Amino acid sequence: MDSARPMHAKKISADLLFATFGEVSQKVVGYLVLVLLARHLDKGSMGEFFVAGTIATIAAAIAELGTGRHLVRQVAASPADALAHLGGVLSLRLPVTAAALVVVNATIYLLAPALGSVMLLTSCYVLVGDLYYSYSAFLVGRRLLGLRLVTLLGGQLLLVACVGLSVFAGGSLTMVLVAYVAANVITVGSTALLVRHRFGPVPLSWPSTRSWQLARVAAPFGALTVLGLLHSKVDTLLLYRLSSAATVASYESAYKLLEVSRFLVRPAVTVFFPICAALAAAENWSGFELAYRRLLRAAGGLGLLVAALVISLAGAVVPAIWGASYADSVPIVRVLYLSVPLLYLQLVALFLAGSVHLERAAFWAVAAAFAGNLVLNLIAIPRWGAMGASITTLASEAALTTWLLCLIRNHLRAVKQPGRMLSGDSLAASASAA
Repeated sequence: MDSARPMHAKKISADLLFATFGEVSQKVVGYLVLVLLARHLDKGSMGEFFVAGTIATIAAAIAELGTGRHLVRQVAASPADALAHLGGVLSLRLPVTAAALVVVNATIYLLAPALGSVMLLTSCYVLVGDLYYSYSAFLVGRRLLGLRLVTLLGGQLLLVACVGLSVFAGGSLTMVLVAYVAANVITVGSTALLVRHRFGPVPLSWPSTRSWQLARVAAPFGALTVLGLLHSKVDTLLLYRLSSAATVASYESAYKLLEVSRFLVRPAVTVFFPICAALAAAENWSGFELAYRRLLRAAGGLGLLVAALVISLAGAVVPAIWGASYADSVPIVRVLYLSVPLLYLQLVALFLAGSVHLERAAFWAVAAAFAGNLVLNLIAIPRWGAMGASITTLASEAALTTWLLCLIRNHLRAVKQPGRMLSGDSLAASASAA
């Protein structure tokens, strides 16, 4: 056991490195492309692009049905059946994704026909690209973060090449979106071929009783993801409805900078989610609590540092990234970045709630936060526009983070009652069992 500990400590360190590099590269490349587009397209077109992307991302989260986190948990618990689990997920996701594509575009055609062409291409690249994350979940569950990094980097480099060529050719927003679609189709197809070559054919079947059973089991994860997106994106949708596309561009450019900061904590959560799921399955609550507390301390401290740094430099950073026309985003960035420590703690709590099967309880916490955010935005946006939206975001994130942390704390108190506690092992030794 002693010799196994350094081996598994090295494995965790390597996985953290791979996950961090993958997250950083994905965010950096994604935002470099957006910065390029912000300087190539007018603010109104960028606003339409942001709105279409928001709608498509929510549709993709609904079509994903919560299968990603469920797949990680299942593969981590039973690696021998990993391909069967992946096949079950894809058999369900493929027809549901096709249906979502039709429903979203038909709805936009009826309600907002001016957004129709942008929505069609945006929904194609988002929904097709989201299928990649089923393969990613399979690799994370198998703890093959290095292989996942290879597929992720390949997709990002392809995206840069396709979109960069369309921009330098002077292409319109339509041409740029076609490039997005092409990059995501190739990425998903090549990842599927890689998984088949490395692990064997994925057993696909038409949706069956088993598929719908899977959907029911994964549904709390899906509902949690969709509500989380609605909670974070209701501001954007209401700004588009109550204000203008240009206002959306000002707010979303600030919010994108908030989103990119998450890459600093997400790799740790990605690595420790399957480990903590295995610890919870073994009822090793001492090992689980050790990992959880370490993650909270690291996330909270890092969040405070990042918030202080960006708030102090926002006046120079925002115009340098997005251009002089986005100077009105500076105060929005400063308000939003006050929530960074809360978001980091929240991300840890959300993922680990899933590892101990508390996703249903977490759902109600996010639902309450979404409802509160919606009401506050309806009051604040007509009065203060994008700044009002940023203030309501800060308030709702504070409430949600507090609720989730209390949820995890109460669960750990309950399972550690006399008679429930197993003998404690070190985190490294527990991870070897995972």
